[in-house]
Amino acid sequence: MREHEVPTHVQAEDRVLLWFTFPQIVALTAVGALAYGATRVLPIGSSELRLAIAVVLGLLGLAAVVGRIGGRRLPLVVADLLRFRLGPRRYAGTQAELLRRQAPPPTPTAAERLRLLPRRVRRRLRRRRPRKARRRERRRVRPLGWFGRRWRTRRRKPRNGRPPTTRKPKRGTGWGIALAIAALATVPIAVPPVALADEPWQDEIEFEMPAPVPGRRLFVEELAVAGDRATVSLRAATDLELQVRAFGGRRQPSFTASASLAQGERVVYHLPLAGTAPSLAFAWEDARGQAGAVTLKGPQLPYPLPVVEGEICDARVVSLSWKPNRIEGVLAADCVATIDAVVDLPTSDGHHVQRVTAVREAEVTDITGTVALTGGGARVSASFVPNGETKVRLPVTAGRTVHRVTLAADVRATLEIVLPPLIRLTHHPERIEARTETVRLERPGTSKTVSETVTVTHAGGTTTQHTVAANLEIPSKVVDRDVTLTIVHPEHVRAEVVEREPITRNQREALVLTLSVGSDAPYRVLNLPPLPPGPEPAAQTRLSDEQVHDLFTLLGWRWPW
Repeated sequence: MREHEVPTHVQAEDRVLLWFTFPQIVALTAVGALAYGATRVLPIGSSELRLAIAVVLGLLGLAAVVGRIGGRRLPLVVADLLRFRLGPRRYAGTQAELLRRQAPPPTPTAAERLRLLPRRVRRRLRRRRPRKARRRERRRVRPLGWFGRRWRTRRRKPRNGRPPTTRKPKRGTGWGIALAIAALATVPIAVPPVALADEPWQDEIEFEMPAPVPGRRLFVEELAVAGDRATVSLRAATDLELQVRAFGGRRQPSFTASASLAQGERVVYHLPLAGTAPSLAFAWEDARGQAGAVTLKGPQLPYPLPVVEGEICDARVVSLSWKPNRIEGVLAADCVATIDAVVDLPTSDGHHVQRVTAVREAEVTDITGTVALTGGGARVSASFVPNGETKVRLPVTAGRTVHRVTLAADVRATLEIVLPPLIRLTHHPERIEARTETVRLERPGTSKTVSETVTVTHAGGTTTQHTVAANLEIPSKVVDRDVTLTIVHPEHVRAEVVEREPITRNQREALVLTLSVGSDAPYRVLNLPPLPPGPEPAAQTRLSDEQVHDLFTLLGWRWPW
């Protein structure tokens, strides 16, 4: 049976299956489970679409697990790209942090470098010697050893009963040292045409930073925010180059501008504001090369301007501005003409009383009030203008700070509520009433004729018939008679509709808006001192043959010519 030794010092992952490592197999298993779950769990009706999503997820997972770019895995590459995109790219500190705390060590001159060159070469050659040779205090000069070890073999002493072995020394090491010494020997030959500078050697990073001059270069004299625009007035305390940037929640600025300002010159910018946390940056660079920036962000910018909704009026801050020694605010109010009012309304009165809580439309007849601007312990007020704009000016102390201000509107309105008619109910119990009334009757007239035949028997037994006729006539007549009537009134309730006058009510509400604005220090002129004269440019001088001969003599070398 063969034995295999697995090296533990090799930085290589074990391949478990094919060319996949164990972490890759676990990751591929998780990707397969995710793709299978997409085909089974996604709430999509089409099976083809679920299968396409599962294939895309599988390919993306396979690329993330196996794919590499430049020998690095894709997740690491994506993390680096995100760090590059989202991370800072510019130095955001001050110039003082870039200055050295201590002066750099003096730089040796060219002559000193040439004088120290042989010592450095000997030190390098000594380091290349074997360690055992360096341990010896002094070795004899063996010129043959300079060009490689001798070709003879060295016998080792027998150890542990083993036969002595021979070993040949490595070749080529001495020849490399000899070639390096020969290359260094050509340096003196090339020294005569070399031009040396009068100034000492100075590396590029060892530059002389000008001394910083304290003082403000740029001042913000006015700041006003109205809607989604900010008006900023800047004034330069000295000559400078200005760069303006406006950011609205994105890494790329939404506004850029540049200008050159002289001492005391003013410039006004109307900058856009967007996003939840906009910021304004004003970078400057003065004549001495010093740079800095003034930023306005967060509590310094009153954006977005607040809005408050009330029952009678809706208030919003149209603009808020800071100027030296004062803050000005403009409050706009939109008031309603009618409003729904809740009243305790009696619907019936008298025999039965009923009250209901009703919502009635009320007409707003009169709106008055005051608008107060409070900040820093000071307070000013102005008359409230309904359906218009109210301007308030608050004096503040000069200085660089953030002012927390409050705009409060105290609104009082008169409401006229029209009420519906009132139903008044009256109860009547049962009663009997005898009422005598005079009744006038008209008797109609009539006429009638009546005739009858009568048979008369005589003594002789004879009969005689006789006809008797009579005429009856009654004329018409109006007759008045007093009649007594008995009337029974049952129990009942009578309703009466009564009109009511409208009622008047006073309603009061408070609208409070809180915001902040930043202020800058008063303007002061800054006079920069003149720049110190810079070092004169290095004058290139050519060494003469005598100077080169003296240099070789100083180094202990032999002049070849």
